[in-house]
Parts: sequence; structure tokens; C-alpha cells
Amino acid sequence: MEKILVVAQGNLAVGFLKRLFENRSNQHYYTIISNVKESDFNNNSDYFKFYNFDPTSFSKISAIVKDNFSQFIIFADDKKESLEIYKNLRNISKKTEIILLSLWGVVEQDIKNDKYTKFIDAKDILSSIFIRHLPNMPILADNIGLGEGEIMEVKVPVGSSYMYRHLSSIQQRKWRIALIYRQNDIILPKNNTMILPNDTLIIVGDPNVLRNVFRSIKLEKGQFPNPFGNNIYTFIDMKAMNEKEIKKLIDNSLYLNSKLSNRRLIFKIINPTLGDNLNRIVSKISDKNISYNIDYYTRDNSHIVGDVVNFDIGLVITSNNYFFKFKKLFHSLALPILKIGNSAINNIKQGVIFGDSKMDIENQSAVILDCCSQLDISIELHYFDDNVNEDDTLAEHFDSISALFNKNIEIKKYEEKNPILHLSEQDDLLHFVSFDEYVSRSDSLSLFSNTLNRQYKMLKDNSQLFIPAVL
Repeated sequence: MEKILVVAQGNLAVGFLKRLFENRSNQHYYTIISNVKESDFNNNSDYFKFYNFDPTSFSKISAIVKDNFSQFIIFADDKKESLEIYKNLRNISKKTEIILLSLWGVVEQDIKNDKYTKFIDAKDILSSIFIRHLPNMPILADNIGLGEGEIMEVKVPVGSSYMYRHLSSIQQRKWRIALIYRQNDIILPKNNTMILPNDTLIIVGDPNVLRNVFRSIKLEKGQFPNPFGNNIYTFIDMKAMNEKEIKKLIDNSLYLNSKLSNRRLIFKIINPTLGDNLNRIVSKISDKNISYNIDYYTRDNSHIVGDVVNFDIGLVITSNNYFFKFKKLFHSLALPILKIGNSAINNIKQGVIFGDSKMDIENQSAVILDCCSQLDISIELHYFDDNVNEDDTLAEHFDSISALFNKNIEIKKYEEKNPILHLSEQDDLLHFVSFDEYVSRSDSLSLFSNTLNRQYKMLKDNSQLFIPAVL
């Protein structure tokens, strides 16, 4: 059994020692130095030795701490006293682990560099406990692991984009779903495990990644363009685009701004020229959630990357020709990109998905259904797959999530004719495309591919929403 030294001083010591004595699972020897009297506690255990003296006295404490201790604990509410006790104990042993309660926050640098000392920041712990009681705040594990937010608990709300998704469809990079609590039952996750409303997830991983995952889980239906960002960004190059293209971009952007749950619509204009289109944008300045940025000095699109970060962009809108000219740039943004087709968005009545990869479809389904729900258009899922009826998990997923968004999804199976050929004569669709590496580059063999997603150009006359392949 290990020997542990506890130095407990001040008003807080009473509560700490009381809990220590009451913990009957302790099977270690404790030497306790405190200004609290032993008679104040019901201590009948042989595992505790109690001393009353001033621990800031090196001669006194060194007389007691002669044998090897595996751990020193300093639990005092006075900063000066705590630091003196720390120095005494470190002079006695250079490598024994010290657990030091810090009520004052900032710790001296020389002590902070002591790799054998762990600080318990009381202010940080209290703040964390109070934060937990606020709505939609993550619950972090403070008492296990590193205590830096690498273990988090999050409840899946009704309407979350994570509802009715199988774990195999969720890209878990630098994080993992370690455990699921469901109606007081513990579920060890498997690839075919489906997340249900009100499940509580224990997620582990990089703290920065977990914070983003938490925000994604908590976002509910009717939020698109979230979780990507809050604002819509329409890029207009008046030199590269003709008047008709620009007018179409303005019209469709204004319509989407009236339908989607974005906070602001931002027009970014380069190479400006006087005319009706520019006047029309400027006239919208009276609308509080519409703004414009006219750049008289930049001649190219090099500022787009910085803009999407600075302006919290969740959806980028561009013209047909401009998209194909700068596909790699748009792919690098890792955001949904809407390419405007021949028909105005307000004339589109149907969204279409082509099912090649169950994981991609399930991964993006909440975004797709949310978008269609806000635009009030129907949705069809087209398969070119002989085994589609055997894919029970995908059917289960769409049955569940379609009810959430109040959208009936019509699933069409094609065993012979390519479904894209079936729709290629139309130009009034909203085609959802997984924006993967194949789409981002020139793909001369796409017409010969069995992957329908690579054949997206066959529907280029339609409006197409390119969604990042990894969400």
C-alpha cells in the first residue's frame, strides 16, 4: 500500500478531510498535517495518522516526512502558506508527485515548470461547473484524463443533424464516439449503431475538434447554411461575368436570402463597372441583413479564402462558367458551393440525389433535407444499383430522417438505364453533388465511370449544390 502525505489548512480543509475519512474504499496509509483537530472527525481507521503543527516550518515537517511517500497533497486556501509548504516538500523530495490546490489562478513560473507537480485550479473548476448548467454548453470531464476537454458529454437534441445516422457514416477524424447512453442503458458503439434523439454521447479526442463536433451535434433542422457558417457569400467578377450572369446571381441570391436561415447575405464585387446590376446591389443597403463589399483594387479572386473565414460564410454562390473555371479554388474552401443553372431557384420544384456511396449520402443527408425543407421542394433519391433493396440500413436512415424534416423522399431504382441520362433533358432541378477530389479536378474519364457523382456535368444546366465530401 502507498503512503500519502496530506497537508490540509484553512476553512476548506474541513470538508476535504471529512470526505477523505468517509471514503471507505481507501486502502492506503495517510499522514495528515492540519490545523483542524482530529476530534472534529469520526476517525477510527488505522490508515490515518494525524498531526497538528505549522507545515511552513521546514524543521517540523521534515521530522515527519522521513519515509518515502508516493504523493504529497497540499490543500490550503492561503497562497503564501501553500507556496511555503510546496518549497519545504520539494526540498525534502525532488521527484515525489505534488498535487497543489490553487485558489489564486496564476502560478509562479518556477513552480509551473516543475513536471512533478499538478495544479488543481479551483476557479477553473467552479467556472466549469457553472457553465454546465447553461443551455447548449458542453460537459467536460475535469477529473479524469488530462482535464483539457479531451473527454466530453453531449446530448443529441431532437432535430440534430446527427439523428438517425449510423456511426459508419460519421467521419471521426481526431475524435471518436466512445459510449452512448440511451434510456439508462449503456451502448458500446458499433458501425451499424444508429444515433437516436435524446441519446447522450461520450466523445473523446482533440479538444479543439470536439468543440466543433459539439456545435455540429447541437445544430437543429432549419439551420442551413449552418453548420458551415452563418452567412451567404455571392462572388461577382464584373469583368469575367456578363450582365445576364450577374443579374441571375443577384436575383437568386436575394431569393435564397429570403428562404434560408442565414444571418446575412454578402455581395463581394471585384472589377466593378457602372450599370443597373451594381445600382441594384447598392440599393439593397437599406436591408439590414444584406451588405456588399466593392473591391476597386483586387483584380482576381485571391481574397475569397480570407473572406469566407472573416465573414463566417456557410454558403458560396457563383455562376456556372465561373465555377468550372475555378473548381479547385472552390473545393479548397470546404464549404457548400451553389452553382446557378438555367432556371431560377424559385422555379425549382425538385431536388435530386444520386446514390453511389451509402456513407456519403447518409453523411450529407441532413444538410440536403434541411435545404430542401427550407426551399419547400420535393426530393428524389436515384440509384443505379441492383442491390439497393438489400441496403436496409440506408432505407432505415431515410425513413427516420425524412419524418424529422417532414419530407417524403421518393427512392427510384434503375437497373439498366443511367438515371442521369433519364434526367439530362431537364434544367429545373437542384442537383446535390458530393464535392470530392474527382469533382474538383479535370476528369476526362467521368463519362465512362460507374460512379454517378463523377458524371455531374451531364446535369450542368441545372443548379447544383456541391457539398463537402467530409462533414
